Amino acid sequence: MLTIKEVLAAPFGPYQDSDILNPAWVPQGKKLAQLSRLRLLLDNKIIGLDSCERYLTSAKDSAPVFFLGVLVIDKLEWLSEAGKAVLQKELNKRDKASSTHRSSQNSQKATQPRHLSLGALYDRTPHIGFKLSIWIRCEKHSPAMFMTAKDYPQSLVLNSKNQFRSYKILSLERGTYCLSHNFFQRYRLVSLITEIMQKYRYPPNSARVDMLVTGYLMKHKEEGLSHAVIFAEDGAVPENPLLRHVSKAEVREIFAAHSGWLLAFYLKSPTCPLDIREWCAFVLEVRRAKRHPKAKDWSRTHEDDEIWASDPDEAAASNEAAIAKSLAKFGGTAAEWEKLLIRAITKPARSASQLFDDDRLPARSKHHINYDPDFSEPSTPGCSDAEYDSDSPKVPLSSVLMHVSQPPSLLPGRFVWDCPVPACPYSIDLLNDDIHGDGVSEVYVERGQFNDLRDEQVQKVLHRMVSRHYSEDHLRISTAKLQNKKQLVSQLMRKWRQ
Repeated sequence: MLTIKEVLAAPFGPYQDSDILNPAWVPQGKKLAQLSRLRLLLDNKIIGLDSCERYLTSAKDSAPVFFLGVLVIDKLEWLSEAGKAVLQKELNKRDKASSTHRSSQNSQKATQPRHLSLGALYDRTPHIGFKLSIWIRCEKHSPAMFMTAKDYPQSLVLNSKNQFRSYKILSLERGTYCLSHNFFQRYRLVSLITEIMQKYRYPPNSARVDMLVTGYLMKHKEEGLSHAVIFAEDGAVPENPLLRHVSKAEVREIFAAHSGWLLAFYLKSPTCPLDIREWCAFVLEVRRAKRHPKAKDWSRTHEDDEIWASDPDEAAASNEAAIAKSLAKFGGTAAEWEKLLIRAITKPARSASQLFDDDRLPARSKHHINYDPDFSEPSTPGCSDAEYDSDSPKVPLSSVLMHVSQPPSLLPGRFVWDCPVPACPYSIDLLNDDIHGDGVSEVYVERGQFNDLRDEQVQKVLHRMVSRHYSEDHLRISTAKLQNKKQLVSQLMRKWRQ
């Protein structure tokens, strides 16, 4: 014998949204309708967000994309009068089928239908009432929003053509989810770049890939240390948590996998955090790397990487033309993308109020990519296009002070500290560098009398050397003239107010 809950368990439908929903019901703000088990359909075939959201500009005369999901009807007011009639008819069929099933189990007595009605189901008190769920089919109207909707910063939101309703997506069917990996990873990168730019107060049009890699590693460390995974047993001495080592090369590969898409996205966006000239050089570096015989699966995305295929005419084309031809795979024409690229590259320099003045930040020489020691050799040749080579960007004072506020640390197995300030080549090798100073700690470290990097004397020397580097090289504060920490703090506060 089926209960009422069992009769209503399977979703009704599917129904077209325009046939069953009340035209006056258009939820907005933080009360959007919610869909689960999302499916995307094109010509009645399952697709993913990688397909329908791949192009930044929609193709002309393309077939409409539909999305299908389960909607729980909280109130009957959500339904049109025609929709209520359709659901009541379907409810009567299920009720009759349930009574027939009960009669076949008890042949001695016929079981009459319960004559269920929508009004009776929804008029019950909330804690014992029943709700129907329906499969609803909508025509997709505008680009999907993932981590970009104001009221839903962590959610996926789709819009339907009928009444321009917005739906918050709770879950995706396996087929659609498996075809949407690129979409989710790309917009997570957009969200990450936005967070790094805001947190470290970088000015617009200044982000280089090394700056983003450094920002990601700092974010990873801060968040990782604040989340305890394994707790010490009672009575045991607590130890500092050890994070999984994430190399710069690993993070760089994540950005490399979607470097072309990110360039196209920000060229079409009203605000751009990227240094377009430097990012073009990075894209060209990725193009060469993907064609390198040793590249194998390096920086591969989940879809076919045909946009990076070699072009016989590419050698004769300019860098902008070569990149624009690849970006055209995301929509538009190569000529349109080339105009956007040239306009972005020749954009006037940022105002001086946003950056350091020349007398506040010492000039830095051009630097080369430093590969982590866990890689025996770089897998790809370095970028050498003279057209895109440029001096390192000037670093905002707020960014320098952000790094100053973080205590220095050494990665497991390494005795070298690299300055985290973007484009700064300074490093400290505790095993090979001359440790300046005649203090007890300096002599102790210089003679290599320590066995552990967490040794108190080692940490004292490291903090002193890092503090001297930050103060003299980046903040232009001469530590030789300062008598105590109070004067140093005073100088730092004066810099911060500037």
